[in-house]
Amino acid sequence: MTSIFESQRKRLSQYLKLPQGAEVILCPSGSDAEYIPVAMARALHPDKKIANGVTQFNEIGAGTEPASRGDYFSTHAPFLGANEEKTLSGFDGVKGFFVNARSKDGSVINASEEMKDFCAKQIEEGNYPIVHGVFGGKTGVRDEVMPGSQEGGDKSMGIVDACQGRFTLDEMKEWMDQESVVLFTTSKFFQAPPFCGAVLVPPTIAKKLSTATIPNEMITGSTGLGAFLTDKELPACLQNWKDHLRNKENNNVGLALRWEAGLAAMKALLSVSDKDRMSLSNEWASSVKSMVDADVLLDTFSVERSIVSIRIGKKSGGWLDMAEARDLYRWMSLDVSGVVANASDEEKTALSTVAYIGQPVSVSESHAIVRIALGVESMLTYVSDTDATLKEDELTVRKLAAIAKYFQTLKESGL
Repeated sequence: MTSIFESQRKRLSQYLKLPQGAEVILCPSGSDAEYIPVAMARALHPDKKIANGVTQFNEIGAGTEPASRGDYFSTHAPFLGANEEKTLSGFDGVKGFFVNARSKDGSVINASEEMKDFCAKQIEEGNYPIVHGVFGGKTGVRDEVMPGSQEGGDKSMGIVDACQGRFTLDEMKEWMDQESVVLFTTSKFFQAPPFCGAVLVPPTIAKKLSTATIPNEMITGSTGLGAFLTDKELPACLQNWKDHLRNKENNNVGLALRWEAGLAAMKALLSVSDKDRMSLSNEWASSVKSMVDADVLLDTFSVERSIVSIRIGKKSGGWLDMAEARDLYRWMSLDVSGVVANASDEEKTALSTVAYIGQPVSVSESHAIVRIALGVESMLTYVSDTDATLKEDELTVRKLAAIAKYFQTLKESGL
């Protein structure tokens, strides 16, 4: 397993064109990736209280908030199994600060300003701040500022949550140049199986970690980071951590398999330049937006790169709320044509189509949205056969419209 993970880290570095000296830590998911910067901060600043600021709460993974303060986010962990502990060993006392993605009316909150104030306050109080910026949450919204690490990580640690994978290589270069630690997964845009994460460590911080204090309590035993990682997923800069995480009985085989899928997708996309990728995303999103807005019961809530967020109208007025959007999401993956007797033949064709869309997101007190997103497979298909790709998207939009039209009938059916 050691050589497999070494190969995967090397390939990921190559595909993302990481600078010399940058390191890659592989981890089960974007949520438990949150533990790693906290442990890095403890290694670099063992005598300081750690304060972790997270943005876009409610539009990032549900596990991010508990994980960022050192708590378990699930009843199970990869190498621990069923677990009744609340906090990982050694993570007690991590201070969490969270900023919502939106106000109650659905407007986007300027989280970067709040993070700036949070960072300054923590430094003034003698604490060590970890400051997040989200480069695309569930609806694709990006924080205005992607924070760098001040004084090479001596004063603060900047985290870029790029778990959606919808960024350019130039943007990655900017983050590495400003010494941001980047959280990344191939489970979104690159369409690998869920739970396929990585932490990308910029060169200066990686060099400092190679000689930093070992955060013993955090990495010793099975109730700290050992519940999620082994020595095999760690790079050279964390050589001094490896003895504490070495366990011949534990191998993250599933993680290795998922990363092979993710790396295959990344390799396939090498044939499309960054410039073309952005152009294709914009072109595709514009086409889907036109399809959505052509129906009276559908409305494009937002377009962010390759994510089109959609509000679903009710015939009686207003928009579907979160509970109703969950019903629609479920029906999209089923053939529901049999329970709508008065649907037209065209509508029945749409209603019978199994279509997979993004899960609903509650964006305000009054309504939720669902999402149609372009992934690497669809992008490559779009390049080779644009019309066929858009025809599939059109059928998805038609099913959304038909469900909206016959929502009450579907609800009364008990499906």
